Amino acid sequence: MKALIVDDESHARSLLSNTINEHLKGIEIIAEAENVKEAVKIINKNNIDLVFLDIEMPNENGFALFEYFDKPNFVTIFCTAYSEYALQAFEVSAVDYLLKPVTISKLQEAIEKAIKIKGQNQILQSVSTLRDNLSVKQLQKIALPLSDGLLFIKIDDILYFEADGSYTHVITTKEKYLVCKKIKEFHELLTNDSRFFRVHRSFLINIQQIKKYSKKDGATLVFENNKVIPVAREKKNEFDGYIGDISV
Repeated sequence: MKALIVDDESHARSLLSNTINEHLKGIEIIAEAENVKEAVKIINKNNIDLVFLDIEMPNENGFALFEYFDKPNFVTIFCTAYSEYALQAFEVSAVDYLLKPVTISKLQEAIEKAIKIKGQNQILQSVSTLRDNLSVKQLQKIALPLSDGLLFIKIDDILYFEADGSYTHVITTKEKYLVCKKIKEFHELLTNDSRFFRVHRSFLINIQQIKKYSKKDGATLVFENNKVIPVAREKKNEFDGYIGDISV
């Protein structure tokens, strides 16, 4: 894969380039750029497969790169020093990233992932979702991996996630989807999002979509689609406290 490194800091470009050259095979760094305009010229003159892209740069940030291409055919790995919330935004937007300072293991993992998704034409939507998620303090959308690609849905529209072995049913206000991802992974993705709570080993719920909370004959939740979901006995006290904290 022919790669381009875009970063306004020369030492960051050199460090990443040297790490790739020393430890990874199959990746050829053919150029470096210190800003978006330089990167656009290089991409237009070369058949770039992979772009390592910094976000915070003078004049134009990294997101501006995608405004120059109607259908970008290169895979992007963002290089960032962002906060924990921002990393969560990357994860739910299906955009891969390298956290500075870059580690070899994470670099290998990101490149392996990039090779697998090369050719999938959903780059702009993933980046647009990431930008939306970073622009506010609460996540807006999540990318669901389906058999034919990625589906981007509003997080507020999710009623709950229901475990089904190695799969998860994602139930929304409009549709339901079967996703090849364990509910544990969704729980980890949304662990810092106050809208979601794991009330049962099989259910991760959006507390904003609860229609009724009944404590009779065991704790149960009723949602807008009239689905009744149990609150596990060992989770009840924690959930009661959580609901109380959120409502304050």
